[in-house]
Amino acid sequence: MSWEVRTMRSATSSSERGRRFYPALWKKNMARFWPIWAVYALGWLVGLPLNLILNGQTTSTMNGMSYVRYFAVDTVRQLATFPTVATTLCFAILAAMAVFSYLYNSRSVAFFHALPLRREDLFLTNYLSGLSFLVLPAAGVFLLTLLAELALGVLDLRGLLVWLLVQVLLSFFFFSFAVFCAMFTGHILALPAFYGILNGLAVGLLYLVNQVLASFVYGYVDVGRLTELCDWLSPFFRLNNALNVETAWSVEGAGADRITMIQFHGMGTVFVYALAGAVLTAAALALYRRRQLEGAGDVVTVAWSKPIFKYGVGVCAALSVGQVFYEFFAYALPKGGWTLLVFLLLWGAAGYFVAEMLLQKTFWVFRGSWKGCVALGLVLTAFIAVMELDLTGYERRTPSPDRVVTAVLYATDTAPYDHGDGSV
Repeated sequence: MSWEVRTMRSATSSSERGRRFYPALWKKNMARFWPIWAVYALGWLVGLPLNLILNGQTTSTMNGMSYVRYFAVDTVRQLATFPTVATTLCFAILAAMAVFSYLYNSRSVAFFHALPLRREDLFLTNYLSGLSFLVLPAAGVFLLTLLAELALGVLDLRGLLVWLLVQVLLSFFFFSFAVFCAMFTGHILALPAFYGILNGLAVGLLYLVNQVLASFVYGYVDVGRLTELCDWLSPFFRLNNALNVETAWSVEGAGADRITMIQFHGMGTVFVYALAGAVLTAAALALYRRRQLEGAGDVVTVAWSKPIFKYGVGVCAALSVGQVFYEFFAYALPKGGWTLLVFLLLWGAAGYFVAEMLLQKTFWVFRGSWKGCVALGLVLTAFIAVMELDLTGYERRTPSPDRVVTAVLYATDTAPYDHGDGSV
């Protein structure tokens, strides 16, 4: 006698070997979170094909050519700079919050990981779902704009391909960056905060440190190489500075014949960040494999990053809010680095304990965390001491005459306040 048990196959899960992508889950994500990709598509539909068609109805000219021709040749490339950076930056985090939202609720995370799916398969399907929110609308807008340019007789395929390539590569990078941030937290509101801060943290910290050093260290301006590194570590700022369109016009000719050069700058930077996106995706998958599912609801879920979070919040609070309060009380207190240190210690401790409260989800954190706060205070004190006592010898150093290339002399602001020609 033999027994045979028949089981119904799930539409959203499978234990087949070698399977990595689940179309049913992808379709569910596309249907459930349709407002994200629909709004993204609508925005670019208005910005490109509809805008092009409306320009085709006017008889106005720009630099000797019709508006519609100018739009196809120049404006499309311009839209691949800041507008593309800003939209992909914003919608990438929305897509990541949507497709990985199940990680931030204990019941949903237990349900999804109880299905007969490997973590790698679940990650890949959700990752491709979120990326589809950005890439598929861009592809659709590209095709519609291509048809509109053909209908109006102003086709500029190279410009459209530049826009599409920048769209796809930046969507890949920013979404990968958002997914990477998603793996560090179990709280959905912390995800956009981490993502936004990390996009400009390096530039912001460097600015705050430079403010302190420029105010109290004689002769200090900045560190060129460090500035460039921090610029690269802040994708939003770097891309905005790197992406631009250079157009040269001739005084002769008519219409498009007047364009002697049109060049899109910054494509190399886009490719570098696309490679970084691949690295971030691999790192996000590695973190997802080891993710503690019980961490749903925690601000930070990765153990080794919790000290970084605590001390990072403390340093940022000290350098930002501490400097604001120092300037606010500048006329009532003695000026100098030691006065600034008082405010740095106060606000550094406040930031540190607030971060500790977020991690432990309780207000009673002082007894067990004071040692870390003292360590932070010692670091801030050492920073001010090195600066004020000139322990590095920076202020006393005089460059050798044979190494001086240029010297600039700024006139002091003294009376008489005029230009020597009788005008004030």
